[in-house]
Amino acid sequence: MISFLLAYITLTLFAMMFLGIYGVATRSNLIKKIIMLNIMGDAINMLFILIGYRLVFPVFPPIYEKHITFREFLSRAVDPVPQALVLTAVVIGMAMNILLTTYAIQFYRLHGTVDARDMAEILRGEDG
Repeated sequence: MISFLLAYITLTLFAMMFLGIYGVATRSNLIKKIIMLNIMGDAINMLFILIGYRLVFPVFPPIYEKHITFREFLSRAVDPVPQALVLTAVVIGMAMNILLTTYAIQFYRLHGTVDARDMAEILRGEDG
């Protein structure tokens, strides 16, 4: 039962990643692209957390306590490296979302559109 749930969660996360890639590639609205990029990043972060998870019970946090043996701790503790990577990725992702949203809002204020095709024409016209 647990292996079925693990496979189901993994397939769902891959589907969310491909949904994000599809949305970024096919949508022309910049806000929708930012939302799809966020969905894709969240799916990748969840996949990293899933990689560091242990399928034994009880699962220990990655903090050693004296009442268990070190061998038992190593066999049951989750891996802290993916957790640290995801924490860093969340902070970087939040900063990127703020930056991209600020650029989209500013471009809308200046040119009245957030459509990527219109933005390309506007920027091409400013260069020439």
